[in-house]
Amino acid sequence: MSNLRLKNIAKDFYDGRNLRRVLYQTNLTFYPGELVVLSGPSGSGKTTLLSIMGLVLKPTEGAVYLNERDITNISDNQAADLRFKNYGFIFQQHMLIDGLTVLDNVLIAFAVQGKKIRNDQKNRAYQILEKLGLKEAINMQPLSLSGGMKQRVSIARALVKDPLILLCDEPTASLDAENGITVMRILKRTAIEERKIVIVVSHDSRVFPFADRLIKIENGQIVSDTREHYT
Repeated sequence: MSNLRLKNIAKDFYDGRNLRRVLYQTNLTFYPGELVVLSGPSGSGKTTLLSIMGLVLKPTEGAVYLNERDITNISDNQAADLRFKNYGFIFQQHMLIDGLTVLDNVLIAFAVQGKKIRNDQKNRAYQILEKLGLKEAINMQPLSLSGGMKQRVSIARALVKDPLILLCDEPTASLDAENGITVMRILKRTAIEERKIVIVVSHDSRVFPFADRLIKIENGQIVSDTREHYT
């Protein structure tokens, strides 16, 4: 069964004077079909943990497993390839490119490889945009879109490669209540219908009702996990 597993993960940072541990021994496993919310106060270690999951940071201790393969110490090129094939990233800021259409912003996920975009890739982008209620906006540019629409475009960009894992860093923080709920409904539906591992880092309590599993972190340590037995 596909999964993402963290075993005894710890992370230290050097602040110029002292070595400081920001994440203590952490053991978690994530499975397709569940939307997990990772919550905690600012500075609790949740973004560090997300960065380690996404192969952006290497842990000081412990190991990261993807489908039971140890991917902790792979090369930068291997990590980039794994991220492209298996991960989609959604951030608080949509990070769309002004001057490109909505469709081209979604297809940028393929364009960065330097290869010609295939028809099947274009068709998938069309299908996802239509599913997210953006059919009429395909040829529009980001400056013409609302904040909620921009975030839906960023979700489409993350989904177009059909990744196993979606890592979302404060995806509702800059949205009003209505658009925040819309985004969370999309992420929830994506987890269930497309069997994705969806991990949302947030301190926004509005997202909690959408969680299949709520993990709380404080001072670099997991203090609660609503999955009764977790490893």
